[in-house]
Amino acid sequence: MVEKKYLLDDSIGYKLFQASRLMNSRLNQNFRLHEYTITYEQWQVLSRLYEEDGLTQNQLAMTIERDQGSISRLIDNMIKRGLVGRIPDDTDRRIKRVFLTEESHRIQEELEEIAVKTISQATRNMSEKELETCLNMLDQIRGNLK
Repeated sequence: MVEKKYLLDDSIGYKLFQASRLMNSRLNQNFRLHEYTITYEQWQVLSRLYEEDGLTQNQLAMTIERDQGSISRLIDNMIKRGLVGRIPDDTDRRIKRVFLTEESHRIQEELEEIAVKTISQATRNMSEKELETCLNMLDQIRGNLK
C-alpha cells in the first residue's frame, strides 16, 4: 500500500475553510452593495430569529455554534444598531430572550434575497443533484465531527 503524501491544497479541511471564508466575504460584499452594514455573523443571528423569534441567547449560541461570550457581544452590537432587543424571560428573569425589531422585520425579505443570490453565485454551474449531494456530504462531515 502506497502512503499518500499530505498536501494542504488537497485537504478537505482547507478547501472547506477557504470556501466558507469566500462565501462569508461574498455575502458581506453583497450586503454592502445594497447598503446594509450587516455582517455574516449578524446574518446568522437574524436568520435564526426569522425562523423562530424570541430564542434565548443560549439557544442562539448553540444553533450558530458560538460561545456565550461572543454571542453576547454580537447581540450587544446588534441592539446598538436597532436590529434586535433583549428581554428577560417571563418565567425566569435570569434568562434573556432575543427578539427582532420592526427594522429587522422590515428588511427581512431583501436580506433573504441577497443571501439567496450569494448562494446562487457560489453554486453556479452545479446541478440540483450536485448541490443536494454536496449538502448531504457536508452534513455527514459535521455529524462525524460532533
